[in-house]
Amino acid sequence: MKRIHGVFFEESNLTLGTGHTQKNQKLKNYCMADQVDEAQVKLTFLGDDGEPTGIEITMAVDEFLKRFTFEPSFMPPKAKSKDQKLADKHSAMAEKHRERKEYFSAEWEYNKALKIEPENIRANFGVGTLYMEMGETDKAKDVFKKLAQVEAIFEEENKHIFNEFGITLRKTKMYDEALANYMKALEISPQDENLYFNIARLYYDLGELEKAQEWLEKALNINPDFREARQFKDILAAAAKKT
Repeated sequence: MKRIHGVFFEESNLTLGTGHTQKNQKLKNYCMADQVDEAQVKLTFLGDDGEPTGIEITMAVDEFLKRFTFEPSFMPPKAKSKDQKLADKHSAMAEKHRERKEYFSAEWEYNKALKIEPENIRANFGVGTLYMEMGETDKAKDVFKKLAQVEAIFEEENKHIFNEFGITLRKTKMYDEALANYMKALEISPQDENLYFNIARLYYDLGELEKAQEWLEKALNINPDFREARQFKDILAAAAKKT
């Protein structure tokens, strides 16, 4: 009998927001799996740092094979330096101030983070979006142009940011930067239907309906049940009739 042993993941969907702002994000939950006997597998779940969380369960082999996928190339996230942890701490404090609309306190905390680590992605993206909320569009654009040059934003561990970053660039009408961001992101995550959808939205904003349709179809080819994409397809069809 070939025994089950190694790192596996189970993919789940996380729904964020409500109504027209609702979006789904795919998450991978990793575990170390070891087969106990012919009937059972022991799972030790791993945290964001790749280390065991202390949570262990036993599962039937048949159920395990239905739910989990082998990840032979699993690499735990890089350990953060002392400066990175401190910068993240200030960013977290800034985010709490933003929630309370204490914008100047939030800006102060973000800037403290950036003095410690100038290329900190969380702090740069946070202060850029903060400036947007404050109505300081020029300041926001300067931050986003700087952030677009930070290679680390396109690392797999920052996937949740580079998609949001592209959306923010589009909303600030930085279309060239947004498109470059999405294209680079696609090199890392070519099966992410959200990236194709957002490129379609970008071309729609530019009035290039044929290109928007082309990219939207790519999103639907990956995920035919993509609700927002289907709704957007109807919008594109209505817009095309008017031209």
